[in-house]
Amino acid sequence: MTKKKNEQTVGRPEPEFKIDIFTFLFAAIGFVISWVNMILIFNASPEYEILAFLSIILTTMIPGVIIAIKNRYWGYGYLIGFCIAGIPFSLMIDGFIGGYTFFTTIFIFIILWLIFWKTWRTLSAIKTQ
Repeated sequence: MTKKKNEQTVGRPEPEFKIDIFTFLFAAIGFVISWVNMILIFNASPEYEILAFLSIILTTMIPGVIIAIKNRYWGYGYLIGFCIAGIPFSLMIDGFIGGYTFFTTIFIFIILWLIFWKTWRTLSAIKTQ
């Protein structure tokens, strides 16, 4: 009985995701969260400045992975929105914080893209007997 159940779950193809309205919604959410995070970094006291800069990693990785588990493109939208917020922030308020946010999020996006797109696609293609 358990062998039949395992056969059904292992051979099941991964659903095809597509860009939809929720991708753009999560991009907007990522943009707003990024902007708030950069303002907090900008106003951080010197003794907490390093922790404030590390918050970029936490606010991209954790929500990005949680959202991407449900739908990969929604997670990508969140990260792209987060990343794009660094550009106007660097032009209007602080170039270093905006640039740091932009490049850190691009780096995290590439890592998560490799994990979610390449690895999960490869693992779902493996057939066990």
